[in-house]
Amino acid sequence: MVRVPLGTTGFSPSPVAWITPVMRVWSAMRGQRKNLLRPRTCVPQHREVEMRSPLRWSRAALAWSAGILLCCASLVGAQGTGTVRGTVTDAVTRRPVDGVQVYVAGTDLGTLTNSLGQYQLNVPAGTLELRVRRVGYGSTSKRVTVAAAEVATTDFQVSTAAIGLDAVVVTGTGAETERRKVANTVATIDVGNLVNAPVQNVSEQLAAREPGVSVLPSGGLAGEGARIRIRGAASLSQPAEPIVYVDGVRVDRTGGWGDYVGTGGGGNPSRLDDINPEAIERIEVLKGAAAATLYGTEASAGVIQVFTKSGARGAPRFDFTSEVGFSNFPNDRYKQNYGFARYANLADCVARLPDTTSTQSLCRAQGVKFADYLSQFYGTTIQPYQVFSRPFITSLFETGINSNYSASVSGGTAAVTYFVNGRLQKENGPWGASQLGPAQDIDQKAQGSASLVVVPTDNVKIHVNMEYVDAHHETPSNNNNIFGTISVAIFGHPEQATCYAGSLPTGTGNCTLDGNPSSPIGPGNPDGTAAFGTVREDMQERLRQDAKHFTGSIQTTYQPLPSLSLSATLGVDAVNQVSSDFAPFGYNVDNFIGFDPQGYKFLDDRTRREITAEFKGTWSRLFGPTLNSRLVAGGQGFIAKLEDAAGSGELFPGPGLEVIGAGSIQTAYERFLETVNAGVFAEEQLGYKDYAFLTVGGRYDRNSAFGKTSAGVFYPKAGLSVVPSALSGWGNSALTSSISTLRLRTAIGQSGLQPGAFDKLTTYSPLAADVGPGLAPNNLGNPDLKPEISTEWEAGTEIGVLHDRAAVDFTYWNRVTRDALYPRQFPVSGGFRNVQLSNIGRIDSHGLEINLTGLPVNRSSFSLKLFANAAYLHEIVTSLGGAPPLKVGGSYPRYRNFVKEGYAPGALFGAKLVQPCSQRPAGATYACLQPGQYPYDLNKDGNFDTDADLLAYFAVPHSLNSVLPILVDENGNGDFLDHYFGKSTPDWAGAFGLKATLFRNFEVNSVFEYKTGNYTITNLTDAFRNSNASIGRNTLRAATVESTILNPASTAQQRVDAAKEWLTLRALSPYDGLNQNENGKFLRWRELSLTWNVPGTWADRRFGLRHLSVNVAVRNLMLWTGYTGIDPELNEYGRGGAGSDLGGIDNNFGDGIDAFGLALPRRVTFSVRFGF
Repeated sequence: MVRVPLGTTGFSPSPVAWITPVMRVWSAMRGQRKNLLRPRTCVPQHREVEMRSPLRWSRAALAWSAGILLCCASLVGAQGTGTVRGTVTDAVTRRPVDGVQVYVAGTDLGTLTNSLGQYQLNVPAGTLELRVRRVGYGSTSKRVTVAAAEVATTDFQVSTAAIGLDAVVVTGTGAETERRKVANTVATIDVGNLVNAPVQNVSEQLAAREPGVSVLPSGGLAGEGARIRIRGAASLSQPAEPIVYVDGVRVDRTGGWGDYVGTGGGGNPSRLDDINPEAIERIEVLKGAAAATLYGTEASAGVIQVFTKSGARGAPRFDFTSEVGFSNFPNDRYKQNYGFARYANLADCVARLPDTTSTQSLCRAQGVKFADYLSQFYGTTIQPYQVFSRPFITSLFETGINSNYSASVSGGTAAVTYFVNGRLQKENGPWGASQLGPAQDIDQKAQGSASLVVVPTDNVKIHVNMEYVDAHHETPSNNNNIFGTISVAIFGHPEQATCYAGSLPTGTGNCTLDGNPSSPIGPGNPDGTAAFGTVREDMQERLRQDAKHFTGSIQTTYQPLPSLSLSATLGVDAVNQVSSDFAPFGYNVDNFIGFDPQGYKFLDDRTRREITAEFKGTWSRLFGPTLNSRLVAGGQGFIAKLEDAAGSGELFPGPGLEVIGAGSIQTAYERFLETVNAGVFAEEQLGYKDYAFLTVGGRYDRNSAFGKTSAGVFYPKAGLSVVPSALSGWGNSALTSSISTLRLRTAIGQSGLQPGAFDKLTTYSPLAADVGPGLAPNNLGNPDLKPEISTEWEAGTEIGVLHDRAAVDFTYWNRVTRDALYPRQFPVSGGFRNVQLSNIGRIDSHGLEINLTGLPVNRSSFSLKLFANAAYLHEIVTSLGGAPPLKVGGSYPRYRNFVKEGYAPGALFGAKLVQPCSQRPAGATYACLQPGQYPYDLNKDGNFDTDADLLAYFAVPHSLNSVLPILVDENGNGDFLDHYFGKSTPDWAGAFGLKATLFRNFEVNSVFEYKTGNYTITNLTDAFRNSNASIGRNTLRAATVESTILNPASTAQQRVDAAKEWLTLRALSPYDGLNQNENGKFLRWRELSLTWNVPGTWADRRFGLRHLSVNVAVRNLMLWTGYTGIDPELNEYGRGGAGSDLGGIDNNFGDGIDAFGLALPRRVTFSVRFGF
């Protein structure tokens, strides 16, 4: 039972319904203002109500905070007010500038300009300083005198600038602070600049915007979430993803399908993309521990804070967006499926095989490989050993359709402003083949956002934010999954295609009930699948997820004194996510698949709640004319609870059953965990003459996951920012006259990551046995477990030249993670066989970040802005505390990413063939090849084969399975799979592009993104296709090699040449890592858009609109790369693909693994935006 203020039990999410009782309270209190000098208390009445729903709990808590602060506000008097309004325009083009912050210096009073550049602000009567600023423009100010109950008009003109030190940031500073005063890196992404970009979620808004912020898409399925890394990985085992806040409330940043349902790795949705992109004003990013100290434990991987839009005073303003588009996979990135017929017909097979009693049966079993049958099946003449191909993969693709409709309204009065947005987004991706089964590629979201700002007095502000999304997601089974639809199509052999009893070949490579291409599909294996199941059978499986996500917060700010501001934030983030994997009874429609042909269903119900509470105070003072101080202190706490209940039912007794309770074999699963983190923080900033700023601060944290003997942890920070160009007389000398802005900065700080909720505890698992239930040892436990700590320092400079029309921002950073949590095996004689996390590791990292911006042309008829950024990253695992290396994927041998001392985390190791002696280092003694030798010993004479040996051996055909190359063991330790092949993260990554305005009203935006430098990708797709005897050897090169070696008509020399080619194709066990690594560097034309901003007067005269724009945009337009696989950005582990909690070796370092995924599609959109 929770006590709440009277009248709040029926709290409505509607801003209008909510504000009514609050304003009644305020009105009642206004009548008592004449008695302010008489001491009194405010005690709200209460009644008890049952609070089961987290949403109901949060509503009560929000209303309680509002009541308390309104009650306190009644003790403060108000002064007379007036109004100032005007228009902000570009100083050169004279076009209105929207999204400009207009505020009263030294107060919290402010607003934003609308699309016409107009603003209106209620201010105290008197003379005040009005300032304006916006990212990409220089700031300016004017002194204005406003009389009580009067309106003053003040217009501004702003000039574009490549550098903006007056921009305000909040994240990491504890309070609003001008960028010039912040010693560490805080990146700001102004979402208003992306309104014309081809982006449809938060992940795409972040991509290619800031150096050091890597957005890693894992595939091209609809709604597939991206992983996010900031300055690499700060942990070996804990989540490498940054924590995410929305309006001060920590939100669910995970992805995937829960604990019990999976796709094979791809198609995983991201909870981060639940955030409504149409409601975002800006995104701030803290790039490391030096910046994230005030966020304490969990922040060493970085912090992302999303700030949503608020309303502005004035009449209601309505804005609409209508967008439609289409998408396609790049067919040219997919190799066709190749094969060849072994025999002309049955008689040819019998004649060529040894004469035994079983010859006829053996040949009939190989009937699908006969050239005469294949000629009939495909409707074309096919000769024995003639390599031919079929587009099995691309035949499953179609044109995807996407749409996005958004509507918003904003406005308000001096006391209340509001912003409400609704968005409906639908995408049916380019995965097709609906004629084969119900598996789909769909992502749908219905999103709603609301912001309400109440200003009951001049020194009290209440800000309420709410966001809700109802998401539906479907995807086919995919990636490295033997039952994945795309995997099975990739494995297909065209020479093994056949129709089964009950259907006939159409002559076009398909099977129908009567052989007519327009008739219903009949049973068969037209894609030549050699194992697991047919494409049509896998298309019967449906993977679906429905999620409901609510985020709500209330922030109250009270300024009892001009120098003192108090604020409190209370919020909740709640997610209900239900995922299912269902295959109906009899889904083995081709009688091929053997896994649960009577059907199955797996269900996962995941619920996550997180409550955020924060209280802080900001005290600002002037110590004379040269020194100023700002002290921020407060406390912050989080309570996170995760519940995951799941079950399965297999082998349904008949058709039509879709619940797990109908399965003959049933399982159940459940887990829940709760973590609590609380901390106090403080930061002092001293400023000298508005050009030198010293910051010191820290945070003390306690977390429920810390071990019993582990006390709390203190994270300190310090920084210095100096702006020499702010000194009087700057620019008068020849040395400084060409530099319009110069800032130098350096910062150092710490942050951490805590272990999992149960890692410190000794736990046991239930054990079922014939003699009764029991317990088995599970987790050993560690009472000394503590957070790992990252210490980071950075130094940088920002330089503006040519009156800030060109700028460079340069940062060097260095990070050391000590006491890194790493899984360690203790002696199993103690009964605990599982690994235990211990604070034994260390990672050293450093990097560079460079941002270049230029405005070479800025005229009324034509303007051009150029940008380029680059980030360099170097990481090394310096210690594992004596523990052995760990491999991504556990015992699965194909993934070769390792965490190993002396190498970058995720470094690649594998098998290597014996190399020429000319490549062997001096002093080495391992085996090598002399001129004329090859890494074969096919005649088994104990020596490397020569050309003569190979010609003798290949005088007759041989099975490719017997052509086995010889591996080398360079370090002589008996491990043939430990040779270093590179790392799965690039040295350099970045982007460049432009924004051009032509003829005043046309705008072109373009962004290119690149990765390069020691960037190695595991092309596991082609490793299988080139080498595997049953589900591979179906690329052009592999099929040609095998056909040549088997063909009786081939010469010995032709077979020898094919055997030499085979050395570049052989892969997989026992050659894991061989011939599967490639250089992954690429350049991608990420975004291109063309927008016509219809002239305001014309839009108003013809349509009565405030603004109107028409846009066409393309995403993933072009790709330039030498990588021969499907896509250099594919990855087997999508967001949450190795567990929805994001941590662990697989999620952190399973990078650069191309394993049967779907390439990023090219997406074209057409949109119209208008408002009135």
